Amino acid sequence: MYKHVLHDHLDGGLRPSTAKELAESINYKPLLDIDNVESFFDRSSSDSLEEYLEAFTHTIALMQNYSSIERIAFEAAEDMHLNGINFYESRYAPFYSVNNEMTPLDVIDAINSGFKIAENTYGIRSGLILCGMRHDTKDVINVANLCLEAKDKIIGFDIAGPELNFPPSLFRESFKKVKELGVNITIHAGEGDGVNSIIDALDNGAMRIGHGVRIIEDINSNKPGETAKKIIEQQIPLEICITSNIHTNMYENFDSHPIVDLIALGFNVYLNTDNRLMSNTSISKELEIAKSLGIENVENLLKYSASDSFFD
Repeated sequence: MYKHVLHDHLDGGLRPSTAKELAESINYKPLLDIDNVESFFDRSSSDSLEEYLEAFTHTIALMQNYSSIERIAFEAAEDMHLNGINFYESRYAPFYSVNNEMTPLDVIDAINSGFKIAENTYGIRSGLILCGMRHDTKDVINVANLCLEAKDKIIGFDIAGPELNFPPSLFRESFKKVKELGVNITIHAGEGDGVNSIIDALDNGAMRIGHGVRIIEDINSNKPGETAKKIIEQQIPLEICITSNIHTNMYENFDSHPIVDLIALGFNVYLNTDNRLMSNTSISKELEIAKSLGIENVENLLKYSASDSFFD
């Protein structure tokens, strides 16, 4: 069976050792005196999504030149291969790496170069989903416009970042433009906000829902509401990330996470990593968690489906 990861952030998956080496190479002071980089980035005790996201300030600072980005992309794909993954969809906000030496297309090319090296070495196929940051309207517009220039170099478009108060409908024109280009759309929804955010995502062209766990709030006495029913009937994929949801304080512990109920209700659930560095996780760890919750045939949660994939 081919195994597929749909939801993983490139800037959330650096190896701790690589983060330390890159910090030393550019004299990035916040990390220079840190002995345990893994602990520094650990956000397992975050009080909110916003606190969890603060760690990205440091990883992005290390992703400001071609060779560093290429290395990070290669290692991400390599780590997925070592966890038994055949198809890896990664996402990144390209304008966060734009500077005097790096254009947006340079950033994309560096990522794709790293992915290609991994493919040539291991056979794993990797693709890039461009992220606009929803708390920055200009960034979302710029990334949507970039999709036109980079259409043949990417596999999808997304908005990420703080969800509450930044619904997809704020960027309706950007989603319309991307959809008209024929670019695949996935949208972070149902993580930091509720069912209304998921509805909004679907209304704006989402083919998959990033996280989407709060669709469980549209279930009453085991009966799905209108939105939940639509998602079940159309088998719209939910990109579930168990550990990340605990670390962003959505749920108190693994036992209170709704993944078991979502599967039982017939939702199309995929298991993902989200941010491997910040959550100190891997797809193998996520599979073990799923097993511990009593889910049978957990590897089916990684099943490759051409209808759900953004690969050609």
